Amino acid sequence: MFKNNRYILLASILLLLIFSFNVIAQEDAEENEERIFRNPFVEYVDPAEAAANNAAQGSIANNETGQRTEPVITFEDIKMGIPFRLAGIITSGNDRIAVVNSGDGVEFIRGRYEKNNYIISAISQDSITVKNRGFTFQLRIGGEINER
Repeated sequence: MFKNNRYILLASILLLLIFSFNVIAQEDAEENEERIFRNPFVEYVDPAEAAANNAAQGSIANNETGQRTEPVITFEDIKMGIPFRLAGIITSGNDRIAVVNSGDGVEFIRGRYEKNNYIISAISQDSITVKNRGFTFQLRIGGEINER
């Protein structure tokens, strides 16, 4: 009789373990369904703000589904956000060094330089070539900006 009770006890413990793992798996699945994943490399607009912008432009917004739109970046936005200013260029033979005022002080740049996603890709005789978010422009000594 004692042997039968041991088998019943062992079977009930096994059933309890099996059902508890099933409940834990269901809870994990519910947590994962609630999460919203997004691309961390894309700037998003709040749905209410995007709807207001679209309504002001007279277009139909598709934000009821929770879909977010990317902001439109213009060349003027890029020009306003430049984190440095070209102070001068030092030339020695074929080697050129750009003197850049970055707000934190003056830096001497030879070759490639990056700050706040603005990339200095080339140094010419009187300007530097800067790239940012698909725009390429020349920053001249004195602050003049020419789009390429």
